[in-house]
Amino acid sequence: MILKVFYFRKILVVAELKEKELERILNSFSNFIRIHIHKYNLQKYGLDPEDIAQEIRIKLWKLLLNGKNIDHQPSYIRKIVDSTVIDHLRKLKREEETINQSIMKTIAESSLSSYSELPSEDKIQEIVIKALNQLIDSRHKAVKLFLLNMSIEEIAKYYSWSKDKARNLLYRGLNDLKKILKEKGIYYEPED
Repeated sequence: MILKVFYFRKILVVAELKEKELERILNSFSNFIRIHIHKYNLQKYGLDPEDIAQEIRIKLWKLLLNGKNIDHQPSYIRKIVDSTVIDHLRKLKREEETINQSIMKTIAESSLSSYSELPSEDKIQEIVIKALNQLIDSRHKAVKLFLLNMSIEEIAKYYSWSKDKARNLLYRGLNDLKKILKEKGIYYEPED
């Protein structure tokens, strides 16, 4: 029993020391971390720099708890910032690929169902992606999430928009996308 209490107290002391060490590192390098995060201009990708900063704090905390001694702190912290940003950009790229596949599938299943000779899957994907990329950025964002089966409420929450703004951007974006696709020979006439 005494050993357990001693061991528990030792763990608490170590955790407090690590917490103070983390606080010291964050105080010393907060501007350094912020500058290195902002050099990536993450807003243009729809990423929040604060999310990246929080993940960096978590990574540093885990390293310290595991007993990692950080030599050359500036270069090590820069590596953590770079790897964290790269991980988020890779995740975003995977999501973009998923979105593009979903768009292609949606168009292939509905818009092109009345064609007797369908263009190849690659050609359809190329046309739809080009059409989607022609949309105004805010409409582009709304349509992409809609094609991933997100509701207007979910789109509004995701981008911190009002519900009315999300609905307006989505409807206008879908109309623009239909016009662009129709110009490229891809359209769907619903049967009455």
